[in-house]
Amino acid sequence: MLYFFHGQEDFLMESELNKLKDKLVDKAFASTNYRVYDNPKFPELMDILRTPSLMFGSVLAVVNCEKYFFDSRGKINFEDKEIKQIEETIQTIPDTLNIVFVCKVERESSKKIDTRRKLYKILSKHATTTEVPEWKTYSKELPAWIQKQAKQKDLIMASDVTQFLIDRLGSNLRVINSELDKLKLAIYPAKAVKKEDIQNICTSTEDIFVLTDYILKGEKDKALLEFQKLCTTKHYLEILAVLQTNFSKMASIKVDSVSKSPMEIASKNHLPEFIVKKHLEKLRKVPMDRLIKIRKNLLEAEYRVKTGEMSFYELPVELALLN
Repeated sequence: MLYFFHGQEDFLMESELNKLKDKLVDKAFASTNYRVYDNPKFPELMDILRTPSLMFGSVLAVVNCEKYFFDSRGKINFEDKEIKQIEETIQTIPDTLNIVFVCKVERESSKKIDTRRKLYKILSKHATTTEVPEWKTYSKELPAWIQKQAKQKDLIMASDVTQFLIDRLGSNLRVINSELDKLKLAIYPAKAVKKEDIQNICTSTEDIFVLTDYILKGEKDKALLEFQKLCTTKHYLEILAVLQTNFSKMASIKVDSVSKSPMEIASKNHLPEFIVKKHLEKLRKVPMDRLIKIRKNLLEAEYRVKTGEMSFYELPVELALLN
């Protein structure tokens, strides 16, 4: 009835949440019986813990609780008497109520939950607790996980091919899962993935981030070289499309940052909070009109190529990316 997930690997946590949702929540009542709360303060948290029994199935309540454990903006502290009420209420949760406390930790950070906190001790005592740390490229679990995901997608990957994928993409499970979906579509009806498939189909995440950073900084020469390098393995229209998506998302984050917290922006855009924070840091000195202009230029370049107004070799990359 009570679960506590914490760690850096948010994709695995979301997978576990989906399993619980499928197991516990009747699909016919999912819109009312599956609920997500963002760092509720004490009165709202008590209301969640006291959700009455329902006649039409079990409730699964997900409580994102990063502000309970980290000294971020808007940190939430509970007084001793509130902690006592929380523990007493947890022990009387009805059978039809299932609650998952989720504390996501930034990837590539050294942050750890303070196990000395009273709330942590309560959850570890009464909840099924699972720590989900970020896997590194050398983690023994990573190749096995990739091959399991590949098998579920009806793909076959030899051990050396799996390692090649890791070398290409790193250890971000969300990215890896997405690229496996791309591979499945690209090599169909074949099932066995080859290294050249990965080389030709899977864009290195690092490369696209590097290109985006060069564009934001206005480093024209470096951006042009990076764009040309990407064109050796990816179609230029695909690169432009990915850049459009990235800059649209950054523009949205920039607008929302005026009135919303990183957590609120992350929830709206379905992104991990640490990604939003990284974007905000990069965008701090980038004016909004520059983001809009880059987005406009990307759309114009794609339109002119698709309509035949100019060929790829006439594509003014400066127009699309750097003006």
